[in-house]
Amino acid sequence: MAAKDAQVRPIGLLERFHITRNFLGLDSCVVAAAKYTTQDHRTLTTDILLPALRQVIKTHPSLCVALKNELSSKAAFTRLQTIDLSQIVDFRDSDSLQTALEGQLYQGFNTKADAPLWRIQVLGDNTVILAVHHAIADGLSTIAFHRSLLQALRNGSFSDSPSLVQIPDTIRMLPPFEAFTNVWPSIPTILDRIYREFAPQYLKNDRHAWSGKPVPMIGSLRTNVRLISFPPHDVVAFCSLCRTHRATLTSAFYVLTVTVLSRMLAGDPRYKTISSSVAVSLRGVAGVSGDTICDFVSAHSAYPLVNPNFSWTAAARYAGKLRKQKRDARQSIGLFRLLFRNYVPFMRGLLGRKRDNGFTLSNLGRFDAPMLDGTWNVVNTVFAQCDVIIGAAFKLNVVCDPGGTLNVALTWGDDSVETDFVESFISQFQDAFHDLLV
Repeated sequence: MAAKDAQVRPIGLLERFHITRNFLGLDSCVVAAAKYTTQDHRTLTTDILLPALRQVIKTHPSLCVALKNELSSKAAFTRLQTIDLSQIVDFRDSDSLQTALEGQLYQGFNTKADAPLWRIQVLGDNTVILAVHHAIADGLSTIAFHRSLLQALRNGSFSDSPSLVQIPDTIRMLPPFEAFTNVWPSIPTILDRIYREFAPQYLKNDRHAWSGKPVPMIGSLRTNVRLISFPPHDVVAFCSLCRTHRATLTSAFYVLTVTVLSRMLAGDPRYKTISSSVAVSLRGVAGVSGDTICDFVSAHSAYPLVNPNFSWTAAARYAGKLRKQKRDARQSIGLFRLLFRNYVPFMRGLLGRKRDNGFTLSNLGRFDAPMLDGTWNVVNTVFAQCDVIIGAAFKLNVVCDPGGTLNVALTWGDDSVETDFVESFISQFQDAFHDLLV
């Protein structure tokens, strides 16, 4: 329950974007799963997990807040007086990670109640799934959560613990991203955005771009998930190729995605480019560590030409663009100021229009947690997100687990792209990946 006068701080520009998207029913949450294990095959029980979660909560102020007046210009985060873990931690016997992720991504948050903006589901194989509101956490934040939980499990005393957590009145959230750096967009950036919004369709950059189905007028948050993995020895070999060619795994996966989509679109004269975006973390610009739970992310959008031939030169070139975007991408946050807080009509104006992106690639990197004997370890990590109504037609959500396995969760909505199309893409992407290793 939140105290009426317990305002922590007003919401920021990017946070308002994610809050608006959620209360309009256009998005649900970000999710990340990690499988916890010990050498003696202990089971995560309430007596083990709840004391650890109490420590995680006290480490991260963003987990201790609710939303107040989210529909108004005075929207703010408020401190919760208590968190009842029995209400947000759900133990299930099921071991189906794909089904569990789809269930979580379909479920938003009741922000009208004084309730946390996150929840936990525990599967029968000790997989812990975090679902969190995007306004308080980006993709890297989910890794920060699991890193904190792993540390708490390793350090914790496992005994009976009450499910009710008292939240201290001293908690302080980080300021919003715009408090750390100048986010005002340049004049060319502003003019480009205005052109993209108001130019006739036949003059826009995306007029010949593939972007999946148009945004529906009335859509569903039902999110499809498919999980694929690349074993450590293949990942090591692929990363070695990337270094040799001055590329990164992200840039190579990006070009590989464009290559596979180009092959699938071959022969269709409507498409000359593919609209795309790649998530860009803004933590470096703000000087915020990877151990923080916050919403500090942007994206780089582009329209690569349809090209069925993979090019390491293109991958190296795009790696350079992404390095530059670590600073330039902050301007997209400043563009929200041009809405003058009129986020609702802006987002509703996207309904029924051509979709902005055909695919989005988000790479969280490696979950860096060395395996230790005689204690808890993480052996599998998966990351996924919703945003299936107005977001990209499909998303590739990438994370490498501590053992070196690279896990990719592909997510899409029924109204964004055909399931057969995504499943064909998955098959061809895996084949193309392995072809590069030969």
